[in-house]
Amino acid sequence: MVGAGFLGREIAVKAMAGGWSAVPVVRSESRAEALRELFPETMAVDAIESAFWENLGGEWSGMVWSMAPSQKSAEGEFVKMHKEGVQHATTWSSRFGVPMVYISSTSVYAESEGGWVDETSPLGKDERATVMVQAEKKTIAAGGSVLRCAGLYGPDRELRNRGEGPERWLNVVHVEDAARAAAIALRVRGEVFNVAEDEPLRRGVVGGVWSEGSVRTRRSKRVSNAKLKKEGWAPIHSAKL
Repeated sequence: MVGAGFLGREIAVKAMAGGWSAVPVVRSESRAEALRELFPETMAVDAIESAFWENLGGEWSGMVWSMAPSQKSAEGEFVKMHKEGVQHATTWSSRFGVPMVYISSTSVYAESEGGWVDETSPLGKDERATVMVQAEKKTIAAGGSVLRCAGLYGPDRELRNRGEGPERWLNVVHVEDAARAAAIALRVRGEVFNVAEDEPLRRGVVGGVWSEGSVRTRRSKRVSNAKLKKEGWAPIHSAKL
């Protein structure tokens, strides 16, 4: 488990509950120490650097890349994690034949007028979308699978009904449901799956406008989870605003 944030930690918890050993890989010793009560083998190492992967053997049943920069990260950290880091991870995965799952986002889609999207829909051209799509392609080429997750919520991360801005769709998924999808992605290789609840929520107000200088997303879409549901997954949570 490379990255043990909100989703990564939940995936590790689910793996342990299923009888697997989970080894989170995080960048700071303080974060590793906090995780070792649940996951004694947690490693504190920079998985973006090639040295980690060069020294890592192939005796693993699977690997999940769930690394994301913190709000305090320096500019360009997102690109480095999802470009350089994923390159090292996919090279390692391919070399040893270890199944890999890359955690992406439904924000990669270009749709902005409220239409439905599936895994074949057009993708955005902004920097973050481009970087994630490139990482997705590397993962698929290495024989791994991709989870495009909607907005995550759950314990300690409640949904808030922000009224500002125009009326639009909000796609979400509970962190527990997203973690359950990771098990499918490790089993079904070479695929991209959307991970979202059956129906999106409405946010914003009729006739609303974005405030000057707002950096919130202008995109509005509805994300289909039909492909993942065909593999036996279904959300057990349902969000309310």
